[in-house]
Amino acid sequence: MKERIQTARLAEIPERFRESSFESYRPKNRKQESALAQILDNPGGNFYLTGSYGSGKTHLLYAQYRQMVLAGKTHCHVRTTRDLVEELRRTEFDEGFISPVIAAAAKPDPYYFFWDDVDKLKPTDFRTEVLFDLVDSLYRQNHGLTVTSNYSMRDLVERERLHPAIVRRLDDMCRIVEV
Repeated sequence: MKERIQTARLAEIPERFRESSFESYRPKNRKQESALAQILDNPGGNFYLTGSYGSGKTHLLYAQYRQMVLAGKTHCHVRTTRDLVEELRRTEFDEGFISPVIAAAAKPDPYYFFWDDVDKLKPTDFRTEVLFDLVDSLYRQNHGLTVTSNYSMRDLVERERLHPAIVRRLDDMCRIVEV
């Protein structure tokens, strides 16, 4: 049963990152070496991985996710912003559908959410409300969270990618790591 769950969780990793691990990450500069070291020092920690395109943020996110899935101690999900928005849209229009991410975040059982490309969101009132509820549930339940973004938290607000209340929660929860 445990192996079947692990296999299903690992199947959530996109093909391009299927083999991502800490061992396969090849830092190209000191910033990337520092990012890897910070995550290795606290592999169950909450991180806001920020940096330019191609710096390895997504690789590190999937490496951390892989490690947590294989450890099997904490229930976790991984979503890109695109996948998360589709899940939220389905929640809005399909009364019979319950988002696995939202359901897990609301429970007190240990849970960890990995969110890739947080800055790719085009906010609407509905998305903002549901995403705040999700991030707030993670925060209140003391769940884990790692996100990636090409933007700093300040830029997320200034460029109107995320509502300031969501960014405040991210800032409260996550250690900012420049990659």
